[in-house]
Amino acid sequence: MNRNTALAIGLGATLAATYLWHGPGGAGARLGALVDREVRTMLDDYEMQAVGARIQHHPLIRRVVLDGPADGFQRAEIARLTESLPGVATAHWVGSGEPTRAMPLLAEAMLMALASFAAGVVLAYIAALRRRAREALLA
Repeated sequence: MNRNTALAIGLGATLAATYLWHGPGGAGARLGALVDREVRTMLDDYEMQAVGARIQHHPLIRRVVLDGPADGFQRAEIARLTESLPGVATAHWVGSGEPTRAMPLLAEAMLMALASFAAGVVLAYIAALRRRAREALLA
């Protein structure tokens, strides 16, 4: 097997494993449930039970959609506090204009997996160069 085939198989396996972990493995759903629970807890702590919050689905994005009665100051503060929670990229109020574009969580996970795969390939290449240099010195 040549080097390019091995890299293509490794790349495909990395992307397939990421998809399986995120989708059927349930990692995306667990993150969505965790974020929903954390935002609800934060809103309850600030006695804002009338405000609804949910993470955006289809596709799953780390954006929380807020809805409910609140004045301008409350909207800004609730959005700021929501964005400070782990796992939340942005918070958007329903009816407040077009939300910013965000990358789907699956795409984020695949980019991180590809970066890790690339780092592994570079480290393997450096190890192979070191082994070849050591063999050349001994020969």
